[in-house]
Amino acid sequence: MSTAVLISIRPKWCERIAIGEKTIEIRKTRPKLETPFKCYIYCTKDEPLLYCRPSQRIGNGRVLGEFVCDYTQTIYYDSDVRYGIDHPNDYGKWLMHESGVTLWEMLDYLDGKDGVYWHISDLVIYDAPKALSEFTGLRKTKFGYAPYEIKRPPQSWCYVRCE
Repeated sequence: MSTAVLISIRPKWCERIAIGEKTIEIRKTRPKLETPFKCYIYCTKDEPLLYCRPSQRIGNGRVLGEFVCDYTQTIYYDSDVRYGIDHPNDYGKWLMHESGVTLWEMLDYLDGKDGVYWHISDLVIYDAPKALSEFTGLRKTKFGYAPYEIKRPPQSWCYVRCE
């Protein structure tokens, strides 16, 4: 059995990922998986999805596609974010450009702690979004990973069985 990640992303960010404008996803944590690993993109229901394909407009609350996270990198709160606000550097500008968020938004999101960015590669957007029920979650136990039925989307991300 292979393990992947199901990641919850807001519609406005799903759209930017789908059109190739957003190539990194900023998170507070990273999975305990060796890179590269597969990620399924769950589009949250909080706002309408504007992506241009008619089939994607029904994507809120569904899995829109997948990507390979080919590497992750720590974002150091004090040196990369706080320092970057007062002294913009090439790395800070790159982070803002590739993630689509400002350093101020990162500062607020990370709330005084280090974060991680996940690099998005080999993106595939499905012609027809998939239901959350099509995925099987994996919960870590002392004996390994045990499958469970996913009844609601993850707050940030969770482990799932890889198709």
